[in-house]
Amino acid sequence: MTVKNLTDKILENWPAKIVCFTLALLLFLFYRMSTLEQRYLSVPLQIETNGDLVPASSYPRVVKVGLRGESDNISLVQESDVAVYVDLSQFNKEGSFRVPIQTRLKGSALDIDPLEVTVEPVEIELRLEHRLVKKVPVTAGFKGYPEAGYEFVGYAVNPETVEVTGPRSAIEKIHDMTSEQIELTARNASFEGDVDLVNRNPLVSVSGNGKLHYSVTINRTTLVKNFDDVPFYFENLDPSLAVETATASGSLEIKGTQNELEAWTLPENALTVLCENIHAPGTYTIEVHPIIPAPFEVTKYTPEEIVITAKRRQQ
Repeated sequence: MTVKNLTDKILENWPAKIVCFTLALLLFLFYRMSTLEQRYLSVPLQIETNGDLVPASSYPRVVKVGLRGESDNISLVQESDVAVYVDLSQFNKEGSFRVPIQTRLKGSALDIDPLEVTVEPVEIELRLEHRLVKKVPVTAGFKGYPEAGYEFVGYAVNPETVEVTGPRSAIEKIHDMTSEQIELTARNASFEGDVDLVNRNPLVSVSGNGKLHYSVTINRTTLVKNFDDVPFYFENLDPSLAVETATASGSLEIKGTQNELEAWTLPENALTVLCENIHAPGTYTIEVHPIIPAPFEVTKYTPEEIVITAKRRQQ
């Protein structure tokens, strides 16, 4: 058979042959596609930015990724083999933009063929704002009250300040960072521990590990109690003498813990007048001494001295 005859044979009824070839190719592809399986992964959405502009509106943190391929192959693909991201480096000013979600294959997904990758949603709308960093003080939150007779005196935290980073509008509203509430109920001694900082804005990041170390001071409740009409106690008075005073009693102001003061009784010698130097009738000016046992503290007393008249006792 000559070349001309071979060519004529090939070109004979060529439209029908092309149609048959196309149909056969389509049938092959259809069969191939019908035998492929679908698998879905949930993959974290990454934000790629030049650092100046960051998201200022909420966006899906996880997107649905569809893998279509041969069952044995796509079953080997892990979530870490598919990167899902939006690229913000193209933007240079604040505003709202629709940004396509892109994929990047790595690891075991690179060598799979055929492999069809889809994402849902295919794009997201983002509000972009300039990135700000600010240092703010840290405060601890508390709830409840210490045990009766004890009081909350104060606290210390470490760190005392943290850096917050995020979109401009969010950072401008942050003036401090507060911790989760620390329970004070029924406490009767100082204590310390660690607690989480409260950050309810996922667009804002906080320096450190998000933890706060605290130390709380709990002391016994201190009161100042007044005692009026306290009689004078004349110590070491000569038995042959009797004394008279223009002032019949005095007063005391005593400081102590609530529980101890409430259970305490004022002693009879609380305001003592020392009379060991009085040996004969007459008028004397003598100091008054408050005699109060520890742990109580006398903050004020009156009078500080009194005038007494000593007389002989009648036989």
